[in-house]
Amino acid sequence: MPEWSDLRHFLAIAREGNLSAAARRLKVDQTTVGRRLAVLEKELGARLFDRTPTGLRPTAVALRILPAAEAVEAEALRVERLASGEDLRPSGPVTVTATDSFLVHNVMPWLAGFQERHPEIELQLLSGYEALSLVRREADIAIRLVRPQEASLRARKVAAIGVVPFASKAYLARRGPVRFDAGLQGHAVVGYAQDSRRWPESKWLDVHAAKATVAVRLTSILGLLQAAREGLGVALLPAYFGHLHAELVPLRDALPELERTVWLVFHEDLAHNARVRAVADFLARTIGAQAEALAKPPARPRKKRAR
Repeated sequence: MPEWSDLRHFLAIAREGNLSAAARRLKVDQTTVGRRLAVLEKELGARLFDRTPTGLRPTAVALRILPAAEAVEAEALRVERLASGEDLRPSGPVTVTATDSFLVHNVMPWLAGFQERHPEIELQLLSGYEALSLVRREADIAIRLVRPQEASLRARKVAAIGVVPFASKAYLARRGPVRFDAGLQGHAVVGYAQDSRRWPESKWLDVHAAKATVAVRLTSILGLLQAAREGLGVALLPAYFGHLHAELVPLRDALPELERTVWLVFHEDLAHNARVRAVADFLARTIGAQAEALAKPPARPRKKRAR
């Protein structure tokens, strides 16, 4: 009978498509992944992957055993979650995943106080736009902008993020007033590149800034923020950036059609884990305390009346 360790390596290869990426996912070296695959193929008496120019492609045998391997994985992870879910002492590692921007601006400024209260909890913050799986224990807690659909995940709404068009004071002094009813003609915008072109913000700009030029395209919120601060053009940014950076001027109120809900998510099997609950409660309080600034930008400057 195949060992769970070998099946775990098989699943990583099937999901990543090559040995090096599977090794990174499993936090082992590539040689180990290749060796475990060879052991599994020998035990099963079948080849599981074909080498192609684009990576490793599952064979017909691999595709047949994949659902069974995933079922074994689900049960193994459930055992881990149930064991750790009864941990009544607030100590040990807790992994939280969120975007770079949210961790930097909305979590880190309050971490020192949390660490003083819970010195035995080791927080691991994983940043990025890829949604890590809480079911597969890739993270313990996720801060997400889309409510998860998995029945085994608990999701709590903690805030809403308003999205606002901003420009720097220096940009406005150089280029003059911004008129959205004119499609931002005569102005430049900070646009989106690669996969971020699918974001609702990018589509909004396509419609409402159709006559503007694109100064630069980026893939991260932190990049968009810096471009706006440098005066490169008009950028759609979370409302709270206006409270953090005085050089940014909100050009409109928060756009209702682009509002994002902030969800705090963790697996139901970890509901009674003391360290996970401590981190989840801290995040809920911290994010909730920022709710108004997250949803609304600073008041827009009043237009001077002509004399």
